Amino acid sequence: MLSIKNYNLITNILFIALFVLKGLNILIDRIEISLFVFWSLPLIIFYFYLVRLRVKAYQWFCFVLLIYFLFASVRVFGTTPFWIDIFEFICVCLLFIHIMYGPKTINKLN
Repeated sequence: MLSIKNYNLITNILFIALFVLKGLNILIDRIEISLFVFWSLPLIIFYFYLVRLRVKAYQWFCFVLLIYFLFASVRVFGTTPFWIDIFEFICVCLLFIHIMYGPKTINKLN
C-alpha cells in the first residue's frame, strides 16, 4: 500500500530526474544556464507547496506541467529526437500522471 512517505519519495525522484536531465543538457551545451534557471523556477515554486501536500498546488501544477509537456513533445516529435529529450518527455508524462492523482491519494491516506 502506498503511504504519504512513499508518495513523496516518488515525487522527489521524478523531480530529481527532471533536473538531472536538464542539467545534462547544460553539460553538453544544448542549453544555457539562464534558460535552465528560467525553466526550473516554476518547478521549484510548486515543489515547495507539493511537499507540504497542498491539494490546490497539485491541481495547478498539472496545468503547468502541460506547458512542459508541450515543449518536450515539440523537441521529441517535431525535430530529430535526442535521447535526453525522449527521457525528459517520459519523465514529464510520469510526473503529470503522478501529480494528477496526488489529491486523491492524499485525501485517501489522510
